[in-house]
Amino acid sequence: MASASLTPYYASSGQYTFACVSTSDNGATYKVAGRDLATPLVVEIQRKLTAPSATGNDHVVLRAARTERNATTGKLATLQVLLDISIPKDTSILTIAEQTKLVACVSSLLNQSTAMEASLAAIASLIGGQDL
Repeated sequence: MASASLTPYYASSGQYTFACVSTSDNGATYKVAGRDLATPLVVEIQRKLTAPSATGNDHVVLRAARTERNATTGKLATLQVLLDISIPKDTSILTIAEQTKLVACVSSLLNQSTAMEASLAAIASLIGGQDL
């Protein structure tokens, strides 16, 4: 069941508040209230599951996006971050513990310490097309 809201941090003391606006069997969509329909700030979580007896991988996709309008030209610009977690059906080698460690590793690459300011440098490097 989807949470009614999400409140992720964007800085040490700053948070967005996303309200759940829709759910389905395969995911949920959250938006920040009070924004124009053409300029949403949204988080989407989608599951792409294969049959229980199938081989291969399930996928969980996390998408965060923000659209803003240029005050001069009126044109829209969108920034989007996608995370696709590909989960193998065969967990005999890549156990859930190992899967969790790899996702934690990626999270750590974006958040180098507990202070959000420290992670901004890593995020800026990635956005700038540089290695960490």
